[in-house]
Amino acid sequence: MPINCILWPFSVNSFMTLSLFICYPRALSTSLSLPMEMISAANSVARINRVKRENWQCKVVSALSQANTPIDFARGLRVLPELDLATAPKADSIFLPPIWGKPDFVIDRNPELIQWIRQRYEEGTQLIATGTGVGLLARAGLLDNKVATTHWYYFDTFERKYPRVNLQRHHFITQAGSLYCCGSINALVDLTTYFIETYFGKEVTQVIEQHFSHEINRTYDKPWYSTGEARHPDEGIIEVQQWMQSHYSQNFNLNALAELANMSVRNFSRRFKAAVGKSALAYGLDLKMEAARELLKETNLSHQDIADRVGFKDAAYFSRQFKLKNKLTPREYREMVRGKLFNISSTQD
Repeated sequence: MPINCILWPFSVNSFMTLSLFICYPRALSTSLSLPMEMISAANSVARINRVKRENWQCKVVSALSQANTPIDFARGLRVLPELDLATAPKADSIFLPPIWGKPDFVIDRNPELIQWIRQRYEEGTQLIATGTGVGLLARAGLLDNKVATTHWYYFDTFERKYPRVNLQRHHFITQAGSLYCCGSINALVDLTTYFIETYFGKEVTQVIEQHFSHEINRTYDKPWYSTGEARHPDEGIIEVQQWMQSHYSQNFNLNALAELANMSVRNFSRRFKAAVGKSALAYGLDLKMEAARELLKETNLSHQDIADRVGFKDAAYFSRQFKLKNKLTPREYREMVRGKLFNISSTQD
């Protein structure tokens, strides 16, 4: 029986953000259903927490047939899209799923889809492709002389077919302007989480991460590779950020950071907040928490040892700060993300 993929019963004009999920034969359904479920859950959490944002709506679009015509995905799953390329409205973002088996089945035989993708790009729509679905962006010529990634088993074929693309084999996510490429569905989850944080904020994102992505333990300031790009143009602040990232174990001092930037404290504080969106000390705390989450997941270090490594001499203060930022104590977080991977001997908060 076909699966009807309509998530919210709203008209096209009643929401602020719209994402289209394109489906075609042999697509991997998880790359549609998982981010759609995450976005739907984020909408619910935002309403419960009274986050003042409009619903983020998702629509499924048939790439190769008319709307309401069933499409067979990989492994026999059948999906019933509610839109087709002709009826799809203008959207904020478009998701292109990976193609099971030989992607040329879709990429080489559908010039109408390639042209439609090119037109949406020219309109300024964000395009997010996963795995072999990245080939659609490459075939449209949108990735020429730009960074991209794809699934590891498709690397050699991709590089032969699209030699003008700057393929990044060591990165799971790349960005080139409004084009995003994910090497796997797990990478797509990372990117979706980043988008959710950008739209709804950290509080909503923490709930989504805990329910959908226990293995994810990083902040989502920028979870991708992007050659020659920065999220802000202030090179002086970027240099300080890079230094802080490699020295997160130090106790950050505003006077010392301003001296490093060769600025007055007042000017440095103003420019850092304008560029990054938070104070330098808040940014430094985020770096420490990111490192702490990594150590809690990957090592058997005690909480005191982890506190020392990220620049907290007092384990109790570290635990309070960790819970304030993550809504969980270090022990609770470690148990959540590691499960039975290790034998946890340290149980203190």
